[in-house]
Amino acid sequence: MLHGRTPVQFDPEFGSGAGDSDEGPSFTPSSARATVWPPSDSSHELADQEDYRVSEEDFCEHLSVLSSRPRPTTIVGPRMDSEQQRKVYERLALYRIRASKMTQGVSMDELDDMTLRKECLPEALEEMYYFSDYDHDDTIDWYFDPDHSVHSYLSDYHRLVLKNGDGTRYLDWEKYCSWFTTYETDEEYLKYFEEISKKIKWIKRYMEFERGSPEWIEMEARGFRQAVEIAVDFPHMSFDLASTAYTDHIFNTRFDYFDREEIDPLVFEIWKRVTKQKITFRQALEQIQQENMFPRQEKCIQFVLDNTSIYTRLQSTFDTCVEDISDETPEDEGRRLITMAVWSKLHKEKTWNEYIMRKVEIAKHIGLDLQATCIRI
Repeated sequence: MLHGRTPVQFDPEFGSGAGDSDEGPSFTPSSARATVWPPSDSSHELADQEDYRVSEEDFCEHLSVLSSRPRPTTIVGPRMDSEQQRKVYERLALYRIRASKMTQGVSMDELDDMTLRKECLPEALEEMYYFSDYDHDDTIDWYFDPDHSVHSYLSDYHRLVLKNGDGTRYLDWEKYCSWFTTYETDEEYLKYFEEISKKIKWIKRYMEFERGSPEWIEMEARGFRQAVEIAVDFPHMSFDLASTAYTDHIFNTRFDYFDREEIDPLVFEIWKRVTKQKITFRQALEQIQQENMFPRQEKCIQFVLDNTSIYTRLQSTFDTCVEDISDETPEDEGRRLITMAVWSKLHKEKTWNEYIMRKVEIAKHIGLDLQATCIRI
């Protein structure tokens, strides 16, 4: 069930009738999103820490602790000489070769460094530019950044960079590439992010408020103070990392609330009318608007109805979610399939925690030394 397609025109934000604003969070440096599946929130879960307030004195003390911890390392300092660089390039080339052979079904046990060095002499590696063309292979989603490979204080784990696909795979890819955290810190960050995602789940109750409203501002401040207090118990969490995690959690919750939970029933209502009444997408929207079924989607619906010659974001979302559902599908099954599509097919930029999870997975797969750390400079 596809309509004639032209380039997608982005509609007003889904759910823009409430909770929308161009303002970012007051306390955190960047916004991000994370991937989750349909929630099954109980009132008890949402209220877990909603009424808990961190005092001003405790908050200042917690901030002092986080501010005293090392921030994520960025590129500064000495470069290696040519001989040191050559050794690094050779080692990174072996990782590339190992990864390539593993995709061909060769066991990791047969791909130790000694075996690979016998097959690939240094002269051959240099002649092939240390397999740098492997970095541009579209079949893999990672590479070793050559700019990172000349700095002596970075480990191979730090040199490993994930590709950004079409430029929208990761929300803040440039920052992720410039932050050099250790494996130990990354593992702790994932645990911290999971912790605040559970304990500050109550913010979902406030999604309907305008982001500049007193209710939203009070909620955001309360949640941030809780996130800072929780971070104190994670010894590798600095202020930067705690701020990033909290911002990711806020935007993750907003995306799921407005772009998934809110859009799910709307897509179903459109599909039901289009398939059962044999009317057009636009006619179905007109019916829904007249019945005032989705007040928070009013701006989005009106935008589609006012722009008859463009392929809007809502129409693109609808086509994506129902493309594999036949018109004869029973309503209950159609509802289930649409919900699955909304939560699995709609594009959502990946955040720092997802970047870390994928990086760790790749590092383990190709045999990187995960315990190597930055050299103090």
